[in-house]
Amino acid sequence: MPEHPNLPRRGPLALMFFGIALGGLLGGVIGYGLVATTCADTPTRAERLLEQVPNFHAHAASCTVPELLAAVIGTLITGIGAGIIAVLILRAQSEWKGHAPKPTRR
Repeated sequence: MPEHPNLPRRGPLALMFFGIALGGLLGGVIGYGLVATTCADTPTRAERLLEQVPNFHAHAASCTVPELLAAVIGTLITGIGAGIIAVLILRAQSEWKGHAPKPTRR
């Protein structure tokens, strides 16, 4: 069965795959970093001072689950966005190949 003339070559497809993977990876790192910098897994200074009050115990929640969720959500959002952009670029390239300018005679 002959291939369609506007199909992308393997090089642009491989570049698209690695671009999407890199975009997803960076989005996950950004999501994790945002939550890691804002989530306090130790008691604040005010809570440590209030521990001197009888029957007060400072409680600090673990940040592992929010960090994981932020990393997964960041990966999904940026991976999907990079995939959409990559598909649009490949479609535009195939249309440019399909409607190449005709050579003019001099």
